[in-house]
Amino acid sequence: MNINEVVVNKFGFHQLLKIPSQEELNEFYANKYYQDNNALYLHEYSEGELCYLNNKIIQKAIIINQLMKPKAEKPTFLDVGCGEGFTLSYFHRQGWEVLGIDFSEYGCKQHNPEMLPFFQAGDIYAKLEKILNDEKKYDCIWLDNVLEHVRDPEDLMTKLQQLAHEGTVLVIEVPNDFSVLQNKLLEEGKIDRPFWVVSPDHISYFNHNGLENLANACGWKNKYSIADFPIDFNLANPLANYVMQKETGKGAHAQRLFVDTMMHNISPDLTNQYYQVLAQLGLGRQISVFLMTK
Repeated sequence: MNINEVVVNKFGFHQLLKIPSQEELNEFYANKYYQDNNALYLHEYSEGELCYLNNKIIQKAIIINQLMKPKAEKPTFLDVGCGEGFTLSYFHRQGWEVLGIDFSEYGCKQHNPEMLPFFQAGDIYAKLEKILNDEKKYDCIWLDNVLEHVRDPEDLMTKLQQLAHEGTVLVIEVPNDFSVLQNKLLEEGKIDRPFWVVSPDHISYFNHNGLENLANACGWKNKYSIADFPIDFNLANPLANYVMQKETGKGAHAQRLFVDTMMHNISPDLTNQYYQVLAQLGLGRQISVFLMTK
C-alpha cells in the first residue's frame, strides 16, 4: 500500500483516498472472514492468550462500572461486531442482559457456543436498523475493532446515539495508526513501509485526537481513554523488529502476553492508569475510548 493512497480527513485521522463500494467490501469480507473454513476462526487460543483476552475485557469493564450509574434491574449490553463472543460471554456471566450481532456466527460457535442464543447473525447495519425500530436502549454499547472497517464511521456513531440513553457508555477500540512512534520509525528508516495501512480491510486509520473529534461531532463526549501494550516499541530494536524480520513476531506477541498479564495480576486499576497515560502520549498499538452522550 502506497502511503499516498490515504489522506487526513476533517476530523484529523487518515482515511483511504478511494473508499471501496459496499459491494466491493461485501465480496472482500465474504472471502476473508465469513467462510466456515476460514483460518481466522479455526485459531485455537493458548491458555495464556485466553487469560490475556479476559484480562483486557476486565480492565475495560472496571472503567465501564466506574462511569455507569448503579441500576436496580439487569444492565443491558450490545456488542456490535461481536466476533468470537468472548466479551459477550464475560458480561453474560456478570449478570447483564446481552445481545451480540455480527455477519457470521461461526467464530462464536467455535469459541463460545453457549452465547448463540444471545447472538444474531446477518448484515450488521440491517440488524442495527431493526434494533432502532424496536426503540431499544442499551446501558453499554461495545464496538471493538469495527469502526476502522466501515465506509462511514460518522454515520454509524450517529446511529448508535439512538440506542443510547443519558447514562449509556459506548466503548470503541481501534488500532492506533500513524502514531508518533510509527511516523518516527518511518522517518528514521527502521521500517520500510507503513505496515498498518491495509486496504480495503481498514478504511479509516485513527489516532486519539481524530477519534475524539469524530465522537464530539456525533454527540458523544470522551470520558476516559486507554491504550494497550506498546508492542511497536520492538520496532526500534533491530533484533526484535517484527516488520523487517517477520520471524521475531511470535516473540513480540509472547512478550505482550507475559508483561500485560503480570501488570494485570499486580493491579488492573494501575494497569488502566498506565495505559491511560500511554493514550495521552499517543502511544500503544490500540486506542480505546469510553464515550457518553453529551
